[in-house]
Amino acid sequence: MAKDKIDIKAVQAAVAEAPDASWDATENRITRLPEEQRRVRLGVPVPDQPVRESLERAAAAVRSAHASGPQAAARAKAESASLPTVFDLRNVGGQSYVAGVRDQGSCGSCVSFGSVAVLEGTARFGRKTPSLAVDLSEAHLFYGHGSTVGVTCDTGWMPMPALTFCTSKGITYESDFPYVAGNPGGKTAPTGWEWHRGRATGTVDLTEKVADIKKHLTTVGPVTGCFVVYTDFYGYSSGVYKHVTGGEEGGHCVAIVGYDDTKQAWIIKNSWGTGWGMGGYAYIGYGQCLIDTWANVGVTGVRLRTWTTPKKVLGGYASGSERSGWVHVQDHGWVSVGGLTGTAHVAMFADLLTAKEKGAFVNAYENEGVIAQTYAY
Repeated sequence: MAKDKIDIKAVQAAVAEAPDASWDATENRITRLPEEQRRVRLGVPVPDQPVRESLERAAAAVRSAHASGPQAAARAKAESASLPTVFDLRNVGGQSYVAGVRDQGSCGSCVSFGSVAVLEGTARFGRKTPSLAVDLSEAHLFYGHGSTVGVTCDTGWMPMPALTFCTSKGITYESDFPYVAGNPGGKTAPTGWEWHRGRATGTVDLTEKVADIKKHLTTVGPVTGCFVVYTDFYGYSSGVYKHVTGGEEGGHCVAIVGYDDTKQAWIIKNSWGTGWGMGGYAYIGYGQCLIDTWANVGVTGVRLRTWTTPKKVLGGYASGSERSGWVHVQDHGWVSVGGLTGTAHVAMFADLLTAKEKGAFVNAYENEGVIAQTYAY
């Protein structure tokens, strides 16, 4: 056995013997790594003992509220009375609002991936446009903004300050600042990146609020989740994870993209590539390892600055009030029509509706929810 490689057979045996464990483990490229290289793929500083104890108490309360038994079941049901039993942003009416699974590589940048997943999912879900082309730069958030406050691959980060940068400054697109683990060469965002970016409208702290996390998922978008990783988690392959065996490895951040009350679990999107877990996803039990009691942060909305690329106008709307025109752009959703003056607004709106009638393509520049410039083809 390679030095420090995880003994998957021992993990499998421990899970099989645990009376309330219902998950499977298998060897993967993470379990084959030496311990030091595995831990680099985490990236959330574990809190000091007094804070840790408080988080553990909160997690125990969550587990108790969702334990088996009529009283606990009634209590959990009352908390989520107005919510669906199962909700998954990867399948809302047959549509997925979640971007593909990514790989943070050998760097403690998980917070950046969890935070960007929150922005991208919220942008798509908010517009009810699963095909929205919004691929934002984890590198810009971590190696750009994060570096200004001392963040490195070794220090890791936390979701609230990361998403605060996403709110105050925004982040550019992946095409402008591609992610490479460790950012060799010290790449930076290009000049003028502010005109090609995604920016959150605000943050919301949902920590220790299970029902509020579920409501946010069903109405706004994904939420970050930080949790303690134990050695057995690296080998997770399916089922509902709960810690069974192995020591504490460190803190990690993921995006929570759904929940399933029938399984008593959150659905999480990890950043270790598609070869880990269920194609990069996992179920983690409610109250397990601090997943719902430590740094659960969402955003209130996302505004974009980007060209749509050539698309068709699918619909138009106006209330009759001055400068109230909206258009629905293919694969982009509803966007308000701009114009520096009322006359310019009417002219732009008319051009877009003409393009709709003719089936022509338009390339529109959106400036945070408002079309500021268009070309018709």
